[in-house]
Amino acid sequence: MGAPDMARALAAFPEIAPHAEDLCDAWATGAREIALAGLELCVVEGPAEETLPRWTGAADAWFLDGFSPARNPALWTPVLLSQVARHTAPGGTAATYSAAGGVRRALADAGFEVTRRPGFGRKRHMTQARLLQGL
Repeated sequence: MGAPDMARALAAFPEIAPHAEDLCDAWATGAREIALAGLELCVVEGPAEETLPRWTGAADAWFLDGFSPARNPALWTPVLLSQVARHTAPGGTAATYSAAGGVRRALADAGFEVTRRPGFGRKRHMTQARLLQGL
């Protein structure tokens, strides 16, 4: 996504307007690790099944958007979702538009407390998850 497209998308969220311009400016320079007041963003580009095991960070929140498990099964494997858990800060969260039972089970097996919630737009359901403490 280019910086102009990012700016248009962020315009829908007026509560982050004070940071949107700085974020877009940094993104336009090619930065993929961006630190702003109250926000640290790290974008790791490449196939998740290759890059995630090598990443040394821990995320507070994930938005898992790998299309449906039927269309992109490599992004929904128990092995990859275990890597997501391994790279999640204690109490960190994950959300996805997918409400597929296999996704929910794999997240739960990886150590997340999983909840199926009402979805957005045309999606009837979505999945929210919180990493359980002490794993």
